Amino acid sequence: MSDARALRVPRTPRAPLRVGVLTRTHLRRLAKRDARAGVPRAAYEAEPVGDPTPTVAALQAHAATYAQREGQRFFTDVRSQWMEHEALADTIVREQREYAERSSALERTATEALHDAIASATAHPDLTSPAHEDLRRLERRIQRDHRRSAHLKAIIHTRFTVARLRARRYFDYSDEKTAIYWGTLRRVHPAAENISDRPPTLARPAWLTVDDSHRALDLWHGTDLFGGAIAAAHTGNGRADAAG
Repeated sequence: MSDARALRVPRTPRAPLRVGVLTRTHLRRLAKRDARAGVPRAAYEAEPVGDPTPTVAALQAHAATYAQREGQRFFTDVRSQWMEHEALADTIVREQREYAERSSALERTATEALHDAIASATAHPDLTSPAHEDLRRLERRIQRDHRRSAHLKAIIHTRFTVARLRARRYFDYSDEKTAIYWGTLRRVHPAAENISDRPPTLARPAWLTVDDSHRALDLWHGTDLFGGAIAAAHTGNGRADAAG
C-alpha cells in the first residue's frame, strides 16, 4: 500500500448504530421463544442469575467475529508499513552503533592530533576531513530514518484507531440488542424473578479494552492482545482465514 493511500483518512463511524424496528421485533420473538423453552435453566435456581442464553451467546459470537475481522483488516492494510518499520528499527540500531564507534574513534584521533599540535605549536587539527564528513552524513541518515519511522508509526496508529472504533461501535450495537432481548425475556419468563435485571455483558477482545493512550506498536511488541487468528494475518498466515 502506498503512503498516499495509507494516509488517506479511512471511513470512521461518526454515529452509533441503531437497532431498527425489524431487528427489535425479531429479538423480542427470540426472547419469547427462549422463555417458552425455559432458558436460561439457571433461572429456576434459588439465587438470581444472569447466565447467557443461546441468543446471547450468538450475539457474543457475532460481535467477536466482527472485531476479529476488523483486526485482520487492520493488519492487512498496514502490512507493508509494519514490515518497513520493523526493518527500519533494526537499521537505526545498527547505524547508531556505527555512529558511536566511529565518533569515539574520531575523538581519540582528534585528541591525539590536538596534543601533537600543542606540542609543536601548530594550528588545530582539521575537522573537515573525509572521515568527519562521512560521520556527518551518517548522522543525517539516522535523523532521516527517525523521521521515516515516526511517519510509519503515525500511519499504523491511525489505522489501528479506526479499526478499534469500528469494533467498539459494533459491540455497543450488540449490547443494545442484548438489552432489548433481555428486557423482553424477563417480562415473559415464568421465573422472571430469578433472572437478573441487568443483561449479560458481552466480552470484548483484549485489544478493545486497553487504555486509548496505548499505540498499536506498543500493544504488539511483547503482548498477545490481538489473539492468534489476528496475529496470523500479521505474519501472512491469516489471509485465508480473513477471506473466509
